[in-house]
Amino acid sequence: MKHDRIARINERVREELSAALYRVGTGEGVDVGRISFVAVRVAPDLHNAVASVSILGDDGDSRRLLAWLRSHRAEFQRHLAEKVGLKYTPVLDFRSTDAIASGARVLGILDELGLGGDTGAGADASGK
Repeated sequence: MKHDRIARINERVREELSAALYRVGTGEGVDVGRISFVAVRVAPDLHNAVASVSILGDDGDSRRLLAWLRSHRAEFQRHLAEKVGLKYTPVLDFRSTDAIASGARVLGILDELGLGGDTGAGADASGK
């Protein structure tokens, strides 16, 4: 039962971080469209949370955007305090993951093998 509650909290915090991304990044010249919150793990005591962030771009861009996220941590926490009804607002720790890049590599490999989404298989299946 407690595990289900934490899983729901993790997902709600992830959703709110994604929503806050556009609010916090507006007017700062930051391409927030390249940032994705992949997962959030909130500690059972609700005091801390680790947000796994995937950033599309090269290593320099990733480091710069991750530093931007960390420098705006308080704003993200303030957003969570307003939008998520928790007894405590968790202290956020942003950690980089390469989930988007890995997915893009897999899709590229599938396309090279002719197994991608738009391979024209539909025309072959109809006999034309």
